[in-house]
This record gives sequence, structure tokens and C-alpha cells, in this order.
Amino acid sequence: MPIAVWLYLASYIDRANIGNAKVLGLANTLHLTSNQYNWALSIFFIGYVIFETPSNIILRKVSPRWYIPALTVLWGLICALFATVRSASGLLAIRFFLGLAEAGFLPGIVYWLSCWYPRSVLGRRFGVLYSTVSLTGAFGGLLATAIHSLDGTHGIAGWQWIFIVEGSITAGMGLIAAVVMSSYPATARFLSEDERRIIILTNEADRAQKAAEGFNGKQIRSAFADWRTYLWGLVYISIYIPVYSVILSLPSVVTGLGYKGTTATLMACPPYGLGFFIVLIAGWTADRYGHLFYHYIAAVLVASTALIVLMAVENLVVRYIMFFFVMFMFIPVSIAWVWLAANVAGPNKRAAATGFVFSVGNIGGTVSGQIYRAEWAPRYVQGHAINLACYVVAIVAGTALWYSYKRDNEARDRAAAHAVKRTRPLDLVGEDLGDLGDRHPSFRYYL
Repeated sequence: MPIAVWLYLASYIDRANIGNAKVLGLANTLHLTSNQYNWALSIFFIGYVIFETPSNIILRKVSPRWYIPALTVLWGLICALFATVRSASGLLAIRFFLGLAEAGFLPGIVYWLSCWYPRSVLGRRFGVLYSTVSLTGAFGGLLATAIHSLDGTHGIAGWQWIFIVEGSITAGMGLIAAVVMSSYPATARFLSEDERRIIILTNEADRAQKAAEGFNGKQIRSAFADWRTYLWGLVYISIYIPVYSVILSLPSVVTGLGYKGTTATLMACPPYGLGFFIVLIAGWTADRYGHLFYHYIAAVLVASTALIVLMAVENLVVRYIMFFFVMFMFIPVSIAWVWLAANVAGPNKRAAATGFVFSVGNIGGTVSGQIYRAEWAPRYVQGHAINLACYVVAIVAGTALWYSYKRDNEARDRAAAHAVKRTRPLDLVGEDLGDLGDRHPSFRYYL
């Protein structure tokens, strides 16, 4: 778990540092127009969309211990090479390759963690993992400001130092991860035999996950034959667009409140601090009380309300306060990770479905860079309205998923003539879901 958190923190800093670099000199040095900068944000996600699905399928064929660290080293080196960019076209090219290199990491790490932990504790784990995104907003801005103090050292501009230092740190983390990571519980050297047996039996009881399940092309294909996979894609794209657009553009949006340069970067940090804590709390309550859908829908409604206020109110203090409530946008994402991982049974199907859903979600990333456009400053009403519309879609799609899961659970309970509760010990030990996976009559969805 610590490995996943540190690598994910590095990945988000490396993808979002362009926002801090922009206000700290990148845009002026490269003479970027607002349109060119927006495309630099968007083109990154094209690489994501292309490679996330095949990457997760590859992950089922090779060892996560080597594959995930290799991706980390590669994107860290590409990030450092941003310092060599001299034109807008060069920036577009290197952002594309950064996205291509980083694409397999997040769906891979989510899948990898879901192989280690039962569904009843994924909320806290994914909450800890995703809280690093909000921490990136706070820590990333402070780190970028600190690194920028090297401006002029060895004739290198401060914004270039941001990429060099952060990319080098990421590559170093990847090398360390290659040494300390373990692929799966069955092969983890740091576990005792008793610990390994407990983890394997717990996962088998929870969702009939066996210690060693090989690559199965039929189960991979079943992910693409399941209509819920595409509905999950709609959920992800509708909740990712607001998150990505705010993360990439918040320093620029804060300038609309009257702050400039490093002050704008620093003033964007406090809302992320709140986001860090509420994601952790939501992860704990999701595991403690269940009701994933209620967590999801409540957070979407809070973020939507904040966007409405941002569109309607001109008072600068009120608008700044609303950005704290916008940070509830992080909760639906972490809950969706749990919900998807919990309700797709079988490692092959789960790997393929996770890759595909993340890929569809990141189509939203290509759009997000176009939402908070410079010509809509300083209030960005149109950008807030687009994100609000996304949340309307998220409510409809999430509700449809919840209803379908609830209906199937009830039908399976009736067919079995008794309710199989999620807290019942050893529910699925000895059960073989086979190619049916989560469509097996013994499997119950998390709601």
C-alpha cells in the first residue's frame, strides 16, 4: 500500500505540474497562446485513452512487480525531459508521450490492489490512495514554488527545474519499487505462510478469487460483452471531467479572484487540504457502513451545489469558500474505484474492465483542458456549467448502476430461497465462478 500511494502521488504531480509551471514562467518562455496551452493539457489524455485498456491486459500476462515500476521510471524520465522543450509544438509532443507512458499505471495499480484486499476494506485503501490527488494540489503547489527558487541556477529557468527535479524523483521511486514490490499475495516474500493463507482464504471467501488464476482470453472478452462496463465508462467520464478540469486549471481560475503568480499557486492549496481529509473519511465510512451509492450520490450533490453558487455569486470571498466544497468531487472517484473493483468478479475480467473504464473516463481528460478557457475569465461561468452538466449525467448513470445491482441481488436471493449476506463468513470458499464471474448465482454485488 505505501508503494502505491507514493507512486500515485508522483504520477499526479508529474501530470499536473504543468499548471504550476505555466504561472511560474512556462507560458511566457514558450510564448503559448491560451489555445495552445489548453491543447497541451488535452493531448496528454489521448495517450491514456489509447494505452490503458491494452496495458491492463498486458498486466495479466506479465508480473506487476516489474511492469508497474518500469512504467514509473519511463514517465519520470519523460517528465524530466520537459526542461528541453523550446516550442509549443515540442510541448504538445512530449505531453502526448508522457500520457502514453503513464497510461497503464493507474488502472494497473487499482487492479493490483484489488487482488490483495477483500471488498470490505477497499474503501479505506482506495481512499488513502486517492487522497494523494488532493494532497498533490496542496503539496504540488508548495513543491513547485520551492523548486522555482532555483530559477537561474546553472542558467536553467525555474519552471524547467520543476520538471527536472520532479521527474528525477519519480524515476528514482520507480527503481525502488522494482526492489520492494510483490506481484500477488501467493508470491509475496515478506508474508509468512500463515499470513499468506489468511489473505488467500479471505479473498476466496469474499469473491471466490483463487490464489493463482492464469490468463483467460474468454474472461477478458466477457468484460467487453457486459453492458455494465459501458455504463461504468459513462460514470467515469462524467466524474473525471470535473476533477481533471479543476486540478489542471485551479491555479489559473484562482487568478480570477485577484491573485497572481506564486500567490495564486499557494492560494489554490488550502481547498485541496480539505479534499485530502474528506476522501479519507469517506473511505472509512464506506467500509464501516457500506452504502457505496449513497456516498457517491451525496458527494456529487455537494460538489454540484458549490458549482451552482460559483456561477451565481460574484463575492470573491464566497467564491473562494465554494472551492472548498468543490473538493467533494474527489469522493465519487474513490468510491467508484471501490464499487467497480467490488462488482467485477474474476481477475481477468476485472483487469480488462478496469482498463477499459479508465480509458473511457480519460476521454474526459481530453475535454477537461478546454473547460476553463482564458476567454471565460475571471468567473468561468461556462466552465462551471459544463462540470455541473457532467454531474447530472453522473447522477443518472450511477443511479442506473445501483438499481441494476440491487435488482440482480434480489433476484438471486429469491432464486436461492434465502439472502446471502456480505458479512457471512466463508461465503464463497470452494465456489468456482468460472467464466460466469459476477454473473454467477452465488455472487452478490455491493450496493
